[in-house]
Amino acid sequence: MTEEAAQKRPRWGRRVLLALLAIVVVAGVALAIGVWHRLEQRRLGEGVVQPPSEFAALEGSTGRTGAFTANIDFTSMATGAETISTEVAWDDEWFFQDPTVYNHELATTCSVLSAVANSESAYYQAGSSSPAYMEAALAELGFEEISTASYQYRSEIFDEIVDFITGTDDVVAYSVATKHVTGEDGAEKTLFLVSIRGSYGSEWLSDLNMGSAAAYDMDEIAHEGFAQAAREIVDELVARITEEAGLGGTDDIALLFTGHSRGAATANIAAAYADEMSQGLRVLAPLSSIYCYTFATPEVTTFDTAHDSLYDNIFNIMNPSDMVPRLPLASWGYERYGHDLWLPGYGDEGFAEKHEAMCKIFEVNTGVECPYVPEDREHVDKLVEDLGRAIPAADDLASAGGIFSLAHDLLADVNPMQVLYGHYPSVYIAWMQSLNTLG
Repeated sequence: MTEEAAQKRPRWGRRVLLALLAIVVVAGVALAIGVWHRLEQRRLGEGVVQPPSEFAALEGSTGRTGAFTANIDFTSMATGAETISTEVAWDDEWFFQDPTVYNHELATTCSVLSAVANSESAYYQAGSSSPAYMEAALAELGFEEISTASYQYRSEIFDEIVDFITGTDDVVAYSVATKHVTGEDGAEKTLFLVSIRGSYGSEWLSDLNMGSAAAYDMDEIAHEGFAQAAREIVDELVARITEEAGLGGTDDIALLFTGHSRGAATANIAAAYADEMSQGLRVLAPLSSIYCYTFATPEVTTFDTAHDSLYDNIFNIMNPSDMVPRLPLASWGYERYGHDLWLPGYGDEGFAEKHEAMCKIFEVNTGVECPYVPEDREHVDKLVEDLGRAIPAADDLASAGGIFSLAHDLLADVNPMQVLYGHYPSVYIAWMQSLNTLG
């Protein structure tokens, strides 16, 4: 190599580094401008499929009342974006019955509506031809008005990036809809349905935001990421119900909360808040008119009052082979508000016959074989036990040495994708449709 060539090499090296630095700076500036522009669009209600709106009349509502069946369209993680359909039952009389008595028909319908909440997301993505699944489903059930405004700015990939950068991902997308229901004795109520979407995009990070009781100078805490999302929903309900009830009070208001996964955790806490408010001065609805059915529900709180009779109207339905309902760990002091009901699990008496019936319904609903592996219950049980031993308390999670090595060791006997099959909403739906009751 000549002396001249030796002198040129470092110059070219410096030029490459400067070029890369310039690219990084330009990209950073472009991203910052993009984030600022998107935040400004949000402030003005622009740049979305349709502007966020107040309650709007449901186009094509059947207006049906009483007891009937309806076909509901949605999508399944087992089939991708393909639309599938299933029949659900509906009865206005449900909302004049004791909410602390488990209603399997209502629970089964809620399992479908919680899946529809996930399907709704694609409609709010620019350029998508996906239908508005939630609006169509609730129109079939005779609901009259709906707001899905929260899906705006929470369904695009760039919006997920914006939420991550700005630290505003402790949110969910949800629908609030109303229907006037009449009981057999002629009594009338306005039913508010809240169906909440599961984890989406950067919201997964919020699932890890358990918060710290010490930060609030408390001994116990509700999961911060779920609780913040629940508070937003309750605040909207306060505004909606105040407008609906006027000076007449809220004795004729009924609430129904449902959701799957993150949506289930948020619904669980929101329903608990509504229960607590029924005992105070700012009542959303009488305790006797608050209903809640959740699916694949994570643990949400360390409050030891979670199983008090005040929350007896909350039912959480879980698959024993699903890892999500086991997190955060019960050994860390976490639990759910209300009653836990478990679907049939591998090793239970008569499981084989029940599983076969469930798989047949799954295939009818989706057109594909059920991928869920019940035997994963044993792997999930072992993983939970090992995780509890390796990390005895939630506070130890942040300080756990070699966290990636630990995760690798703990997951050695687990196929994460296979375990995920047991978490699919369509698996929960098929289980609910194949059974006569739970508990």
